[in-house]
Amino acid sequence: MQTTRTLRLMIAYIFALGFAAALVLPPAWLILTSLKPVALTFALPPVWIFTPTLEHYISVLGRPNFIRVLTNTLIVSTVSTAITMVFGSLAAYSIARFHTGGVKLLYATLIARVLPPVVLGLPFFVLFYRLGLTDTLQGLIITFGTFALPLVIWIMIPFFDDIPRELEEAAIVDGCSRLGAMWRVTFPLARSGLIVTGLLTFMGAWNQFFFALILASEKAKTLPLEASSFISDYAVEWGPVAAMTSILIIPPILVVLLLQRRLVRGLTLGGVKG
Repeated sequence: MQTTRTLRLMIAYIFALGFAAALVLPPAWLILTSLKPVALTFALPPVWIFTPTLEHYISVLGRPNFIRVLTNTLIVSTVSTAITMVFGSLAAYSIARFHTGGVKLLYATLIARVLPPVVLGLPFFVLFYRLGLTDTLQGLIITFGTFALPLVIWIMIPFFDDIPRELEEAAIVDGCSRLGAMWRVTFPLARSGLIVTGLLTFMGAWNQFFFALILASEKAKTLPLEASSFISDYAVEWGPVAAMTSILIIPPILVVLLLQRRLVRGLTLGGVKG
């Protein structure tokens, strides 16, 4: 039995290492490509050892509108995440505690999530064009928040369900209002869930491309849309594309590394309940 257990552990470790390699290799190759000279980008066999160059990053960072595009991306991602977390967590609390709207409302929140974005692209453009919100940060914030709201609601419901109602009732007996009990008791206990959900929402807004392509052009351009400008009908500037994409993936990686303890705890707490 000891031999069988050892064999199973070895197989599990091999599978885990293979899965980790499959996840790590694409971004690692992307970063390597961003540091390679142009002549080595498509060298066969692939070159792993070379003298790194920052020419692609200099080309990207030296673009005249890069600071404005980076600022737009930060504003849209941060504000849309904040607004979505406020409304989404309150909606999730209401559904978890009072079953607001019943099952029909709960599943109705998924409509914006399950429909393919390409189906909604034209209606959103026509609506926002008539409202004067095309190529504006406000338009992107509303759009990103709309599609992130179901994610926030569905992730936060199990976290609120796992918090005993008796804690809130005790706080109300001690003199808190319902709102005060929610703010002082329930939300602090759901902190891990809020952090996980906020991180996922931020990363979704940070990397959103389709609706930025539909609704933004110059004034509200974001980093994913800026990265596509290196792709033309005649050529693809792989070095700058890799450099821009590396810039896009580095902030989420840093946030995950800084919050990994809370992230793991939040992902292991709670589960979707039927």
